[in-house]
Amino acid sequence: MNFLKALFLISLIVATVFSAPSKKCGENEEFRECGTACEANCFEGHVMFCTMQCIVNVCQCKNGFFRNKDKKCVPKNKC
Repeated sequence: MNFLKALFLISLIVATVFSAPSKKCGENEEFRECGTACEANCFEGHVMFCTMQCIVNVCQCKNGFFRNKDKKCVPKNKC
């Protein structure tokens, strides 16, 4: 019985490690398992109409930041 508990625990740990996001995001970005297809940017601001498309495992700008022409996330006053 202890063997089965140990095997289950090891399996759970392995599954957790391999499912954890491995992508390192840049400054003012955060990892999203299901990000938006309409990220806020310096040219359009917040897109009013957007599809509900899920962009899988992506780094996107944190709330309050906008993607600039250099692909960096900056506050609106730095656009």
